[in-house]
Amino acid sequence: MTEKQQQILSSAQKLFALEGVAAVSTARIAKEAGVSEALIFRHFKNKKQLVEAVVKAGLAAKSSMINRALHSPDPMSLVHGLLSIPADVTDNYDQFFPWVAHLRAVRESGVEIASDSFVRERLVWAVLEIGHGRPEAVAYTIERVLDQSVELGFIGQEDEANSLSLGLRELLINE
Repeated sequence: MTEKQQQILSSAQKLFALEGVAAVSTARIAKEAGVSEALIFRHFKNKKQLVEAVVKAGLAAKSSMINRALHSPDPMSLVHGLLSIPADVTDNYDQFFPWVAHLRAVRESGVEIASDSFVRERLVWAVLEIGHGRPEAVAYTIERVLDQSVELGFIGQEDEANSLSLGLRELLINE
């Protein structure tokens, strides 16, 4: 990706995370990125392709942010580590733009990219090791609660985000 493409993508992520996809025009993204609107269309053809790039980049950013927790050899530590991530949103707000933009773009535009298979595999493994039935359903729930908690923390609802994470941890590992 060129430097200009990265500027456009970063600006789109920031604006989509803060305001949503529908509320942000390509003209606003161009202004935020310091480029012409025509340059956006040269690199991304249309807003839909830009949204798809935001979704893909957001999934990659999310996977990168949770990677350390996923490598834990202890299933309880893995779950604890994942569900502790929303507590980092306030202190690392800007780092969560790609993840939140991804969530909002998927919800608003219907663009869907399959979740990271490594994330799902590790969550299923942890759930099985902890001893819960229906590991696929539980792993899916963990991912959804994690996403929801990150988004709540991002919009300033830290107490709600923490309650969701703590509640799920309690249900999963009796902590």
